[in-house]
Amino acid sequence: MVSRLSKFSFAATVASSALVLVSGPVSNAVPDPVDTAVAAPASAPSRTPFEQLALKTLDQVVKGNFVAVSARFDEPIRQEGNPAVLANAWKEYQNQLGFGRYQSHGDPRQVVSGDRTVVDIPLHMARQPGDFRVVFDGKGHIEGLWFLKKGAPVPQELVTRS
Repeated sequence: MVSRLSKFSFAATVASSALVLVSGPVSNAVPDPVDTAVAAPASAPSRTPFEQLALKTLDQVVKGNFVAVSARFDEPIRQEGNPAVLANAWKEYQNQLGFGRYQSHGDPRQVVSGDRTVVDIPLHMARQPGDFRVVFDGKGHIEGLWFLKKGAPVPQELVTRS
């Protein structure tokens, strides 16, 4: 079984979103009905609750909100990892391990096994791609968090309990 501390080692990504705001009178924002073309509304891909939580976690890591992330740690990880440990791991991943600064991320991928959910998010870093992996228990607490090389396989012990 992987030790809790090694589960906490290296992994992270960021969730980014865009919002377009219209300024000016509402009548200026409504298209002219004569030239209106019918188009299907743009829709974001449907995300599972754990994918959404993983994206939120990554976003908080990227923004440096390590207190919010560590508040969701399960009890064993909370005893070993704290906001400073997480901040140092993220800094080391970007600087000393050669991945470079975070640029963006890809779509999350989820694996469920029993009461455990593993979510991987591809990271687009300045120098080389990576992966952010987070493991949640059934209540949404974080059991493990890693900043990884791109394509690192999910260890069997993360998806099966001994």
